[in-house]
Amino acid sequence: MAVRSSLGPALACAALSFLTYDFLFIPPNFSFRIQREEDVLTLLFFLLMAALTGNLAARQRRQLQALRDTQEETSELLDLSRKLTAATDRQAVVSAAAQHLTGWSDLQLCLLNRDAQSGWKVETGGPLEFTEAERAAADWAWQHDQPAGAGTGTLPFGRWWWWPLSVEDGPLALLGVCAKEGQTLSGQRRRLLTALSQPLAQALARAQLADDLEAARLHGETEQLRSALLASVSHDLRTPLTCMRGSIDSLLSLGEAIPLEDRRELLEGTRDEAERLDRYIQNLLDMTRLGHGALKLARDWVSPADIVGSALNRLRAVLAPLQVSTEVPAQLPLLFVHAALIEQALINVLENAARFSPSHGRLQLSAGADDTELFFSVSDEGPGIPEADRAKIFDMFYTAARGDRGGQGTGLGLAICQGMVGAHGGRISVADGIEGRGTCITLHLPLQAQPAFEN
Repeated sequence: MAVRSSLGPALACAALSFLTYDFLFIPPNFSFRIQREEDVLTLLFFLLMAALTGNLAARQRRQLQALRDTQEETSELLDLSRKLTAATDRQAVVSAAAQHLTGWSDLQLCLLNRDAQSGWKVETGGPLEFTEAERAAADWAWQHDQPAGAGTGTLPFGRWWWWPLSVEDGPLALLGVCAKEGQTLSGQRRRLLTALSQPLAQALARAQLADDLEAARLHGETEQLRSALLASVSHDLRTPLTCMRGSIDSLLSLGEAIPLEDRRELLEGTRDEAERLDRYIQNLLDMTRLGHGALKLARDWVSPADIVGSALNRLRAVLAPLQVSTEVPAQLPLLFVHAALIEQALINVLENAARFSPSHGRLQLSAGADDTELFFSVSDEGPGIPEADRAKIFDMFYTAARGDRGGQGTGLGLAICQGMVGAHGGRISVADGIEGRGTCITLHLPLQAQPAFEN
């Protein structure tokens, strides 16, 4: 009886057994009278043993129930911890907590957080409506970092029990618990929720720390980008303006005193610097459009030879000091691309190779194709790129970030190339240049099914 119920029923059963034994088996039978002293001692000893065994059995039952409660709490903690481990941000933590707590059919649970106006925002478990007393209890629990509401000594007039999920810096959220109709919030449930609140608070703190680190990282990258942009503007955009202004001032001040050939040279230099400035500004605009997804692809069928010819024609002044050789087979398949973007990407690669090539150095441009893609390769005899830095050359302002050692240029050219080629589903690879010296940059573009032409 003690194992199945508790100590009280066990003692009642022992007393009943005492009286039954006396009534049925101790002479005189069918009477509660006891004639012999040894029978009295027997009955008292029987009652004492029943009370002792009942007490021991009841204690074991309480211990067994405590073990079961501990096992349930451990299982709940393990299950919640497993779900929270995969959560990387606050929304994932809240979703994992909601998925775990919605399995409790006897309780209604919610998580609250402060909004921008210092009001309450239901993160999960809503939408919910609270009375003024319940809101006051929630405010008190948040401000004092102590439980409040139903079942506590603080503002117990509502139906909700509020438990703050706190770390050292204060509450991160507020756990609200309300028993459903016909149910009660037992002490064992309160203890279990208290235990579950610890890993939940730690997960929220970890998510907040991750958000703070990400914000700090983005702030650092923004500052680095701003510094690089300022360096680029001050160095690479100001230089062409200075050259142009010097040439124009010379023409205005000296005028006809300058020989015709020198005037022509000044004007050609001004034009070249204006074209160079235009390319830099175009790179900045293209990078802005790429970053905002505003770069639209107007695809059409185009010959690779046309792209190569147009790019070389636009860079004839830049490539004039170099020994340029091209290898573009006549039977290459057509590309279904935005021709202006691919041409600009090739121009950026050629200009980058020319900038780092020695005077009168060789520069090779070749094109080819296999079954799935077509490629443009540009090889030079420059200083080359170390293996560790080959992935970094596609970062914005990478050249400008190195200061004057990067030579002229904003450091946007290759970043724009990657964006333009990537928008077409292609890729860019970097290898060694001519005879193992310099750099070879290759643009890979996917081939489409070729169109059918009439005779």
